[in-house]
Amino acid sequence: MSEQLLMCTPEGFAVNYEINPWMKNQVGKVSPTLAAAQWQGLFDRLSSVADISLMPGNPAWPDLVFTANAGLPLPSGKRIILANFRHPQRQGEKALNRAWLVAAGWSCIELPDDVSFEGAGDALIDSLGRLWFGFGPRSDESATQHLARHVARHVAGPIFGLELVDPAFYHLDTCLCPLPDGAALYVPQAFDAAGRKLLSDGFGDRLIALTEAEGRLFCANAICIDGTLYMHRTTPRLSAILKARGLSVIETPLSEFMKSGGSARCLVLSLAGGMHAPS
Repeated sequence: MSEQLLMCTPEGFAVNYEINPWMKNQVGKVSPTLAAAQWQGLFDRLSSVADISLMPGNPAWPDLVFTANAGLPLPSGKRIILANFRHPQRQGEKALNRAWLVAAGWSCIELPDDVSFEGAGDALIDSLGRLWFGFGPRSDESATQHLARHVARHVAGPIFGLELVDPAFYHLDTCLCPLPDGAALYVPQAFDAAGRKLLSDGFGDRLIALTEAEGRLFCANAICIDGTLYMHRTTPRLSAILKARGLSVIETPLSEFMKSGGSARCLVLSLAGGMHAPS
């Protein structure tokens, strides 16, 4: 299997605070039993098509389960740019991520402490090798210059910065999903006019706008492997669009994790080849 993924086991996952709109009124309302079953469902589906490494969850850091935010892997030499989390409620995850990665043979690149950067949650590579970087709610725009020093030889062209303007879509992977055929799903209201133009110019008629309802189902927060998208839920409209492109959808319910503002892609970090489109 060419896909190598990192997931974190869900023990300790909960909503204990509010740092995004999805968490509002959800403190203490996660069912640990249902969350574990939903996580296992995603793991079982993905483990049939990918090699998955596991790091242990930690009740002190309930969002550790969202491994997409751990960092941005580079494509050679097991090197990763570690995340600097914006909110204190997540900052302790960095040491746990670093410890696991170092033990697994990874070299960790650290950005300056005063630069917020939340890993692959805000940095996506499309099928042409272009890096799209979301900034605003969680990652600083200034992180672009630091990332460029490490990724310049690995990406096609400059880093394309996209300002995220809707608090509900606080990470880029909640509102943009590059597809293996050069297309991309996106949530229009998540971006300002400049960002929408960048995406339109970049993807042309292959840019697929999700409806507001599809955005709130986290349809853009999907994992695509071998022409199949794994997501919490789809709609008949979106399934038809994807089918016409030769892509299929497998639904894997993740309602408990959505209470914390995360879904399928948030729960997975791609390690194989590091920076590549999720194909």
